[in-house]
Amino acid sequence: MQNTLKNTIILITIILIIFVSISIYSDYKINYRFNAYEGSLDNGRIYYKVYIPKNIEAHLAVLIHGFGGSSEMMDIMASALAENGVMAIAYDIPGHGKSVGSLYKNFSNMYKDFLLVIEKAKEFGAVTDSITIIGHSMGAGFAQIIAKNDTRVKCLIILGSSPNTQILNKDIKVNLLVLNGKNDEIVDIKRCLKAFENITGLKNVTFGKIYGSFKENDAREFYVSELNDHLTILYSEESVNKVVSWVTEYYNLENVRMSTSQRLIVYILTSIITFVLAILAIKLIPSKLSKDENLFKNLSRKPIIAYFILTFLTAPIALLLQTPLSIILPLFISDFIIAFFYTQIVAIFLTFYIYKKISKISIKEIIKKYFKMDNLIRRCIISLFIFLLTYLTYILMFKNFLNIQLPFHRYLYFLSSIPMILPYTFFNELFFRVLVGSLTSKKWYNFFTPIILRITGLLTFYSSIMIIATSLSYSGGMIGYLLIVVYMFAILQIGLDIISSTIFTKTGSITEQAISTAIMYSAILTSISPMI
Repeated sequence: MQNTLKNTIILITIILIIFVSISIYSDYKINYRFNAYEGSLDNGRIYYKVYIPKNIEAHLAVLIHGFGGSSEMMDIMASALAENGVMAIAYDIPGHGKSVGSLYKNFSNMYKDFLLVIEKAKEFGAVTDSITIIGHSMGAGFAQIIAKNDTRVKCLIILGSSPNTQILNKDIKVNLLVLNGKNDEIVDIKRCLKAFENITGLKNVTFGKIYGSFKENDAREFYVSELNDHLTILYSEESVNKVVSWVTEYYNLENVRMSTSQRLIVYILTSIITFVLAILAIKLIPSKLSKDENLFKNLSRKPIIAYFILTFLTAPIALLLQTPLSIILPLFISDFIIAFFYTQIVAIFLTFYIYKKISKISIKEIIKKYFKMDNLIRRCIISLFIFLLTYLTYILMFKNFLNIQLPFHRYLYFLSSIPMILPYTFFNELFFRVLVGSLTSKKWYNFFTPIILRITGLLTFYSSIMIIATSLSYSGGMIGYLLIVVYMFAILQIGLDIISSTIFTKTGSITEQAISTAIMYSAILTSISPMI
């Protein structure tokens, strides 16, 4: 036992050294050509982050994120611009990230915040007589309105969105780049191209060809990135380099430097190493907390098949639950995911009922064996430790891609959502950790099978929602957005599943995971959900 502990501590120390080294490399090597600062405007109402090139005065690019996003999502693009001599400033739209309030109700409020951001950029030395605006998805809609109403905007770049023919036209003196991913879940490329041709007056547009002139402020380009979708368009080397090349050509800057891939690799490595450190720390949890032999023998696959069928059939309940949930929690993503949670409770409970008919083992018997109540205070303390460790890990993992750092003004929603989520995490752990995890005696299969089946179940849920939503005439954009939410949830869930499996192999109990995961879900969902 002592040798194991000693080896674990040595391994953690080595990985920590590597982690620190990568962080130092990221700060002093990759970002050495610019400085980054963050702060808030209007008494803390608007959070912003500014990327300042070494040259004191610089042209300005304003980056506006999409619905459900945050300024962190613009980090790689903003960093690349600053690296090439363009000051970039990104800010959280109200109701998103670390900004307070709720989503804009009118143009006047949105434009006032834009002006606040411009004034802050001027304090850092930005030149504001010729501004570039880069908007993604919903932010692209805001960017188009601003470009029409503010003559200082000379360059407009819209990502993951379509030109709005009611706002833009060929007479507006602004350079326009429309950049979308070929696999975008929301934007229809053909319709987008049609809108582009309507507002520019161009016909038979060639992808990647610049029409007009930057000098005359009538440059136009329609570009499609082959391998990207609605979100990856913000992070891929191809799309980021395209934006940087366009902006630097407009401002007539030379010696363009591209290190998007280098920065992305460092971010991903930092995330992986941070997660490995968390897993190693969790492995130090004492295994003396009453671990028992597996209850199941020769488990049938029938309950798993039943689970997928029941998930598909109960999914429409989520659409009915969203409205009452939105009254309690005015958080769009949280409402949708919590609604999904409760359809899962129904599907899992019925699956256990079917399992009882097959095996004669009741759900009460399973709960008694795996939901441990002994050493309860100690288990609760361990649960809080697991939550704090996991949440800190996730913040470090995703800080360059998405804001999951819980703002203070959302703490009430955070606390109120925990008891709403706890029933799900209880049934969830009972099903995936105990029942599904017993499908095989092979250790690696036992570890990864729940993850694979959970993601399959999530896609089964979405396919049912898609069918119902289509029949109810939901917009294609809404259906696509819900798919993106499912993708994001799956990414967050994989890590939590691995952590949960690690704990279960140590304790043979689902108590710690049911509590810590409920708090974790509440913190993440409350952080990333737009306030509507």
